[in-house]
Amino acid sequence: MGDKNSDFGTEQNKADDQWSTTRRRALQLAGVGVGGVAVPGFGSIDVRAASECAEGPFERTYSGATVNLARLESKRGKGKRAVDSGAKSPAGEKELEKLRAEAERGGHSEPSGRAQRAAGTGDELSIRTEYDGVNAEGTRGGVPSDSQIAAGRGKVVHALNQQVAIFNKRSGNQQLKVRLEDIFRPVIDEPEGGFAYGYPFVFDPRARYDRNAERFVLAATQYEPGITESGEIVDREELEERAEEGEEGDAEPFQRPPQGWWCLAVSDGSNPNGKWHVYRIPPVNNEGLVDYPTLGLDRDAVYLSQNFFGERFEVTMVTLDKAALYAGEAATGYHFTAMDNPEVENDDFTVQPALQPFSGGSDGTFYLLNSVFPSPTADALTLWEVTDPLDDPTLECFTVDVEKFGYPPAARQPDSDALIDTLGTRLMNLDYNDGSLWAAHSIRYDWNGDGEAVAAIKWYEIDADARKVVQSGVYGEPGTSYFIPTVGSDGDSTIIAHNVSGPDTFPRMEVAGRTAEHAPNELEDSVVVQDGESRYDYGEGYDVMRWGDYNGVSVDPTSGRFWTVSQYSPDVDVDPDAEGRDPYHTRIAEVSFDGA
Repeated sequence: MGDKNSDFGTEQNKADDQWSTTRRRALQLAGVGVGGVAVPGFGSIDVRAASECAEGPFERTYSGATVNLARLESKRGKGKRAVDSGAKSPAGEKELEKLRAEAERGGHSEPSGRAQRAAGTGDELSIRTEYDGVNAEGTRGGVPSDSQIAAGRGKVVHALNQQVAIFNKRSGNQQLKVRLEDIFRPVIDEPEGGFAYGYPFVFDPRARYDRNAERFVLAATQYEPGITESGEIVDREELEERAEEGEEGDAEPFQRPPQGWWCLAVSDGSNPNGKWHVYRIPPVNNEGLVDYPTLGLDRDAVYLSQNFFGERFEVTMVTLDKAALYAGEAATGYHFTAMDNPEVENDDFTVQPALQPFSGGSDGTFYLLNSVFPSPTADALTLWEVTDPLDDPTLECFTVDVEKFGYPPAARQPDSDALIDTLGTRLMNLDYNDGSLWAAHSIRYDWNGDGEAVAAIKWYEIDADARKVVQSGVYGEPGTSYFIPTVGSDGDSTIIAHNVSGPDTFPRMEVAGRTAEHAPNELEDSVVVQDGESRYDYGEGYDVMRWGDYNGVSVDPTSGRFWTVSQYSPDVDVDPDAEGRDPYHTRIAEVSFDGA
């Protein structure tokens, strides 16, 4: 078995110079300074009593619109092409000039066997079905993919920057593909002076399938960058610089501040190829940078959260009436802002709402969970509980004590000095299964105590009622990085889709997991879904390559198996000095413990 599973029994080393690989890390701790310009159209807001954990709730109502995905694809194919750009970085004056000008006119490895298997049970994690998802060449060539998957009865939805594709679940035939901004155009108002990038910039998708109501749910973020008094666009990197400089800086004032919105779409039925109801939801104080939207749901409500960088950094969340959304009607939302656990010194960030379609709601409890930011280490998670989300919502927070963890270093890869971004200690998602909450994140781990720390996966099962960890473990191996773990749990099985990279391992897609009968605190088996085939290095002067913000896992509503999606580095090696980016490819795989 080697060192794939470990009890967290040793003190982690202090984070080194890789603790902060990019300025993006600073945004997790500090707010972005923006100009004080009033946001039109807010109207009156009903403010209710705030808890010690957050401000709010603030009540608002949102109207939506309806789109037909099949017609969108047909219209796009016959009409003008949308502007292409890097999915996460549509910035830079040369690129913007080009954008404005254009605006008018398979196989898998055998199970690796490196994880411990249940003795005598015959349980092995295996791949049932697999095929290619949408690759970088099928989007706009940007990074990262931010892949998500939602499995219905006959279709799977693959959402990524900045596309949504629908596949026949069994054959893998791609039936349609549309752009995120096209889905939400009916509810996106063009700002005065036009869109900074020539089109609405919609990114960071999340996709879920509501097995209780037989609906697909899709969330994303629209971001409109700030514009200075002289008409210059302020991209995300400059916002980071402004945040670092603070009041000491001499940045030019805004004539139009940066703004952002949640975008939410729900299918009109169980077939995603048809009509969807779409909404656009602003944060309460919409002046700043929105980032990393999250999506969850229970029996009665849909929950959205995000990191928001305005005059201060804060986490915000909104609860939305699911029945109204699913009917395409005006939906009431309750906003909570400034979410913070007063019992911990570390900052809360990237709050993950659970996927719990059969519980919670008006007569239950809905759960959210986040990892606090290590500085340089932390030993707590924050558990959030929402009750009565539709009529009189309350939000409480609780501290869940965990073993100490630190920020993971970037991952190495063969044939390159470029490192892979392991994305820190934030949780990737939260899944609810029969009273247990399952989550995972990357941590810094020194397997041999020799100071050679790597990124490893720390996973948790938490008793929701007791608010305590039931079991947890560290998964990985010395010298190799394991990162971006996304968890799915249903019935007796739990799986973790993740990525692996190291000095002898090109960035690849892997899935590990356990069954309820297996020994506590260990994962039972793993399988390599798709090996990496070349180094990943898109140049542009970066030492650390953006890889992905999350992977996707979805429970099949018919079989109870798990559908996963992630990216890997294909056999396409672009010279770092070349103009184009080194592409990613994605793989969709159905996995289970019920035999090959």
